Amino acid sequence: MENEQTLILSGTSQNAYTFTIYPFNATLVSFGAVYLVLRLDKTGYFIIYIGRSSALYQDLRHHPLMPEFDQAGKTHIGVHIEATITERYKKQMDLVVRFAPLLNM
Repeated sequence: MENEQTLILSGTSQNAYTFTIYPFNATLVSFGAVYLVLRLDKTGYFIIYIGRSSALYQDLRHHPLMPEFDQAGKTHIGVHIEATITERYKKQMDLVVRFAPLLNM
């Protein structure tokens, strides 16, 4: 995809993770990933939630926090592809501890 936007975040471990940014309503293929639910405002991207999934497209469509994502003003999703479940968990926790999004608490 041309002109893809990326966001690089570091967790408490100081490991850097690159996320590709898509509009929240984009049709994504299902794959294993760590993902960010984001809101774009005048100061940049605000992290609403950090999650992990083995089937991103299906899991987002039926996410139990979707009403909260809507209420928080979700606009975009950041995707970091990761095939391994243990690595997805480690990366998610590394970022959650650093950024402490309200919907992860």
